[in-house]
Amino acid sequence: MSAPDQADSVCEEISGELREISGWLAAGKLDPEQFRLAVLALESTKVMRFGMKLTGSQTPDGLTRFSLKFADTGEQCAMLDFNPATGELSRQQLCS
Repeated sequence: MSAPDQADSVCEEISGELREISGWLAAGKLDPEQFRLAVLALESTKVMRFGMKLTGSQTPDGLTRFSLKFADTGEQCAMLDFNPATGELSRQQLCS
């Protein structure tokens, strides 16, 4: 598998897991602290294993923005926005 294909595959897998965790939060199955812990567990068990780093921040309009970067270069691979009001997670692929 080529590096771009692998990056896309990893981003897709991590996006799917974040979408699932975010859905649990939106459905009331997790409280914000449990959500935070679940995302940290995802980072420590999967994201780091793939040589990537996951960070998150709040946007002014209330979204949680996740940034997925390559740990060795700092190059951003994907940006994921979670809308807690709708439970939607959108992904913008940045690496190719």
